Amino acid sequence: TLSCLQDMGELAGMFPDLVQGSSSGVSWTLKMLDLSLNWGLKMASPGSLQGLRVEILNLRGTQLGAVAVKALGLEKLDVLYAQTATAELAAETVAHFELQGLTVERSKIGYISQEALASCRSLEILGLSGTGLTELPPGFLAAMPRLRRLDLSGNRLQITTLCRNETGDALGLTTLNLSGNGLSTLPPATFSCVPHLRELLLPYNQLLSLEGHLFQDLQQLETLNLDKNPLLNLGKSWLAALPALTTLSLLDTQILRSPDPGFWGAKSLHTLSLRLPALDAPAVLSL
Repeated sequence: TLSCLQDMGELAGMFPDLVQGSSSGVSWTLKMLDLSLNWGLKMASPGSLQGLRVEILNLRGTQLGAVAVKALGLEKLDVLYAQTATAELAAETVAHFELQGLTVERSKIGYISQEALASCRSLEILGLSGTGLTELPPGFLAAMPRLRRLDLSGNRLQITTLCRNETGDALGLTTLNLSGNGLSTLPPATFSCVPHLRELLLPYNQLLSLEGHLFQDLQQLETLNLDKNPLLNLGKSWLAALPALTTLSLLDTQILRSPDPGFWGAKSLHTLSLRLPALDAPAVLSL
């Protein structure tokens, strides 16, 4: 990391036994190849890493897009972290390696086509933070049946369309990050297609009100983060629909200005994060 590499092919010259053709005839398997913060790295000579097996490849902070990785000749790649200036998800790379994880944060994707989505069935982890998304294509989750962790933070999903046209309850998503999307309202069926969700991150939005029926499909949810939301209007016993909730964060919200903060019903809660207001009278909480 933080070096002056310009071409990934330079690695074969530095470490000649990384690739096939070494004296032993056996190629390496690397747990991680971290080339992040090589600001000048923008080339991937075709076949330059022929036969190398890599579990995790980190190209954050380089000029090398995820699409270029396909030409390197890698025998195996499981997880890829990259930034790309292209306006399309690196679907060909995902399909070629049958990637388990792809993160293309702070990239100019903006829109995901149905064709690209069809190549992503192998993904278990998908990071699309800060990629300019304003909506999700129909069948987004259904196209990735193995998906467990999804990061959609820092986009412009004003009204999330996560469960639009999704069918069945077999979607196995366990972690969902929707922070920093400017969300002001969440329709009742927002989370209807992700009943196995265990962690839901919603900080840095503009949520004003929450009702219990919003969470009625999240019977397995354990962690809920609502930091940096106004939360001026909460339904009575709004947490009662979350029987498995153990961790709740409400930092920098207005929840304590409500006459009844509404913590009733969260029977499994054991960790609660609040910032007490600077009031003359002491705050009184019913827990």
